[in-house]
Amino acid sequence: MLKKTICAAVLATALMTTSCQSGPKRFQRTWDDHVNQAYSENAWVHGALLQDVIPVYPIVGLFALIGDSFYNFYYFWWNDAWDNKGTSYTHKSVDGTDKLVAGCTD
Repeated sequence: MLKKTICAAVLATALMTTSCQSGPKRFQRTWDDHVNQAYSENAWVHGALLQDVIPVYPIVGLFALIGDSFYNFYYFWWNDAWDNKGTSYTHKSVDGTDKLVAGCTD
C-alpha cells in the first residue's frame, strides 16, 4: 500500500512539474533579471566564470524552473484558465549600463 502511494505521489509530482510550463515564470524571470544586471556590471565574472566554468547560473536556473512548475500550476488553474487572461511578469530595467540591446518590437 505504501509503495503504491509513493508511486502515485511521484507520478503526480512529475506530471505537475512537467506539464505546467506556461505561466508567469516568476522565479525564472526574476533570476534572469538578476543575471542580466550582474552581467552588465562585470561581463567576465558573470558571463564566463559563473556561466561556463562554474555552472552556478544554470544550476540556480534549474531550481527556478522547478519552483516555477508549482507557481505556474497555481496561476494557470486558479487565476488564468477560467477568464482566459494570462498573468504577465514585469521585468526590471538594468541599472548603470551604457550598452543596451532592445528586443523585438511591433
